[in-house]
Amino acid sequence: MVELETARGVRDINPSEEMLRENITDNFKKIFARYGFIPLNTPIIERYDVLSAKFAAGEESDAMSETYRLTDNGGRNLGLRFDLTVPLSRYVGMNRTIKMPFKRYQIGKVYRDAPIKEGRYREFTQCDVDIVGSSDMLADATCINVAIDAYKSVGVDVQIQVNNRKFFIDLMVKEGVSEKDAASVMMSIDKLDKLGQDGVLNDAKEKGFNEDVVLKILNLLNTQGSNDDKLLIFENMLPGNEGLIELKELLSYFPNSNVVFTPTLARGLGYYTGTVFEVYANENKSIGAVGAGGRYDNLIGSYLSGSQNPESLSANARSFPAVGISFGLDRVVDVLKKLNKTQEQKTRTKLFIVPLGTKKESLDIAQKIRSAGINVDIDLMNRGPSKNMQYADSQGIPFVAVIGEDELRDNVISLKELATRNEEKISVEDAIKRLLG
Repeated sequence: MVELETARGVRDINPSEEMLRENITDNFKKIFARYGFIPLNTPIIERYDVLSAKFAAGEESDAMSETYRLTDNGGRNLGLRFDLTVPLSRYVGMNRTIKMPFKRYQIGKVYRDAPIKEGRYREFTQCDVDIVGSSDMLADATCINVAIDAYKSVGVDVQIQVNNRKFFIDLMVKEGVSEKDAASVMMSIDKLDKLGQDGVLNDAKEKGFNEDVVLKILNLLNTQGSNDDKLLIFENMLPGNEGLIELKELLSYFPNSNVVFTPTLARGLGYYTGTVFEVYANENKSIGAVGAGGRYDNLIGSYLSGSQNPESLSANARSFPAVGISFGLDRVVDVLKKLNKTQEQKTRTKLFIVPLGTKKESLDIAQKIRSAGINVDIDLMNRGPSKNMQYADSQGIPFVAVIGEDELRDNVISLKELATRNEEKISVEDAIKRLLG
C-alpha cells in the first residue's frame, strides 16, 4: 500500500491559503505594472551548466550545493532553477535584440534542497522584478520603491537594508585580504546572522583565512549611527571609493524612510557586483528576510562570452547591466499570519443556485448571471434546499437562489442573503443589480 505523504520540504497549499497567496500576487502584479514592468515566464528546468556556471551563483554559494540535479532520457544534465535571476540572464542572452531597458517581472516556483526550518521550504515561490540595461542608481532606487509599495499593498511595513559589494570588497582588500580571497571571506561574513561572530570566524578559519584580519573587518563593518554617519566614516577610510559613491547616491533618494545602510550585508550569491538589498518586516524581523536582491552587472555578459573575468568581456557583452529584487511569497504569508493580518477565505463564489426540478433552466440562469461578472456555483449533488443552505453557509457563500417551477412560472428567483436571512422573489435582472451592488 502506498503511503500518502508529500516529499520532505514541500507541502500542499489548501484552497483558503492559495486564495490568500493569489490575493497577494494580484496586488504585487498591479504594483509591478504601475512601475512599467512586463511579465516573463521561464522554465522550471534548466540545463545544469547554465545553473552551475562559476559566474552564476558561485562555487561557495549555498544555492549551488542545494541545487536539485536530474538527467533526462537522453542523458543530458539538468537542474531545477534555484532562483529566477539566472533564467532571466539566460533568456536575455538568447534574445539580444530586446529593447533596453528590459523591465520584467516574474512570479514562479524555485527549488533548493536545503535544511528545513520555520519559514524555509524546498519548494517556494519568488516574485521578482528586474531591470536590464541600466547602470544608473535610479534603477536600483526603483527596485527599492517597488518593494516598499508592494509590501504596503498587502499591509506589511518594511525596512530595506542596503550595501554595496564594491565597497565591501575594497574594504577587505585594504585590511589585508587578497583580491582573489575577498569573495570567499565575504561569503563567510554573509553568514553572520545565522552563525554569529564566532561562527563566522570559525568558518573563515576552516577556509584558511586569518581570524584576526576577519575580526578586524567585522568590527569595522559593525559601525553604528545614521546612514550619513556611516558613509562619512567609510569615506574617510576609502576616499573616492566607487561603491560608496553609488551608495551615497542611492541613499539620497530615501532621506526619510526605512532604507538603512548595513555594512555587514553581503548576500550569498556570487553574481552580485554592486548594490545588494534585504527586506525585513518591521513588525516581525525574527522570521528573516522577506525579500532580497541586488545588482549583477556581469552575469548576462559572462554567459555571452563564457568568461568570469569582467575585463575580458567584449563591449557588447558588457552592455547588459542589471539590477533586481525578489519577494518571497511564502515568507510574506508567514508574516501576515504572525501579524494576524489574514482573513480566512473559503470561496470566491457570491451566489449558489439550488435547482428544484429545473436543472436546465437553472443552468441557463447561472450562465446569464456569470456573464454579468458574478461568481456563481450550482448544486451538483441533488440535495434539498435545507442541506444546500447549510452547505453554502459553511463555504461562506453570501447568497443562495432557489429556482423551482413556481419561480420559472413567475419569471423570478427566490434570493436569500444568508447573513441576514432575508429572502425575496426577484427577477434575474434585479438580482444581478443586487449582487453587483
